[in-house]
Amino acid sequence: MNNDIALKYYDIADEYATEAAKPVSDAERDALAHYFQQLITRLMNNEEISEEAQQEMATLAGVDAQRIDDIAEFLNRWGNE
Repeated sequence: MNNDIALKYYDIADEYATEAAKPVSDAERDALAHYFQQLITRLMNNEEISEEAQQEMATLAGVDAQRIDDIAEFLNRWGNE
């Protein structure tokens, strides 16, 4: 676990892991929490999140680019609940 990432982002990553189209490995957990932290921080700041920005954040966090659309759908469902 990375101490720079709040536990709530690990909770979100864990929730995503239960619903992900592709199984999530334990090794991906830090990267996913980091990616969720970046995404949600931008959303809370009302920043635009383009496909290019998503790609950059995924690369920075170490998240497989194939997860980007699945994560976006997850966050959309999560935000509507």
